[in-house]
Amino acid sequence: MIAAERQRRILDQARREGTVRTTQLAQEYNVTEETIRRDLDYFARMGHLRRTHGGAMDVSFSLNEPPQSEREGRQLEEKIAIAREATQLVQAGETLLLDASSTALEFASQLPTDLSLRVVTYSQAVVDRLAIRDEIELVQLGGSFDRRGRRYHGFLTETSLRMLRIDRFFFSGGGFNPTLGIGEPNPDQARLKRMMLEHSLWKCVLMDHTKLGAMTDHFFAKPEELDAFVSDKKAKSFTRTHFKNVPFELHLAP
Repeated sequence: MIAAERQRRILDQARREGTVRTTQLAQEYNVTEETIRRDLDYFARMGHLRRTHGGAMDVSFSLNEPPQSEREGRQLEEKIAIAREATQLVQAGETLLLDASSTALEFASQLPTDLSLRVVTYSQAVVDRLAIRDEIELVQLGGSFDRRGRRYHGFLTETSLRMLRIDRFFFSGGGFNPTLGIGEPNPDQARLKRMMLEHSLWKCVLMDHTKLGAMTDHFFAKPEELDAFVSDKKAKSFTRTHFKNVPFELHLAP
């Protein structure tokens, strides 16, 4: 088997299973472990895989992050309410950046039909949802496709972002800590969202009450960097205690 074919199969396996082991791959393809390490190092440099002890992991894979289809069904009523509240913060002619969260997907669905907007996203779900909206100019950030999260990532995604001017960034995360801010279970998603945060003029968190106080591993947005925070009415108790003198606007959807 030629090297290119072996590498293609290894990458397909990593994306399908989430993780691969050096020793197992060496046995499967009848090559040395050093050869496999070079293959995995190459994929890591290209942004396709993340090296781990004894192997590699698909950059989109996280043991703590459920797939997009599962996330869409959680707290749906709250997400719709948050989305409706957040769309009131949008003005005609703006360029909006949406992350690949299920709440941002609902936000996209609730965007007013009488506003001319540009929507930039790396979420395939958001693209599918807005594809029939003629009044919206839709810009998709391409890259390597994560089927589990239905989103794009990697060098091409980041390069495309740098060429655009973003007025408002609407995003969510795996949890909010009053001191540390917004976090993600997936380190590569946290890094990408950090870049998006720094590239946007105005930043708004869309997060239901179940994530307030939840700890995650990789924090990317400090409270003082936010301009607005939209949650649902069940967040009143938490916000009353932890959102005193916050530097951002707080909106609780009815």
